[in-house]
Amino acid sequence: MAKLYEKAWNQTVQGLNDWKKNIIINHPLSTDRMHQDVSREVARDAARLAEQWDKEEAPILSGNHN
Repeated sequence: MAKLYEKAWNQTVQGLNDWKKNIIINHPLSTDRMHQDVSREVARDAARLAEQWDKEEAPILSGNHN
């Protein structure tokens, strides 16, 4: 699952517009409220994407796909 989270994080960050990507890459420990909001949003989106991928793969890996 950790690999899915990492892949989802990378894909999510790659898809960001430049100003959000700048915050994530250049200000990861910022205490600025806007920076924290962007970081939370990106983390939430990446987690949702990873969990979606995990649900899609689970039936295939278990042999229960139809």
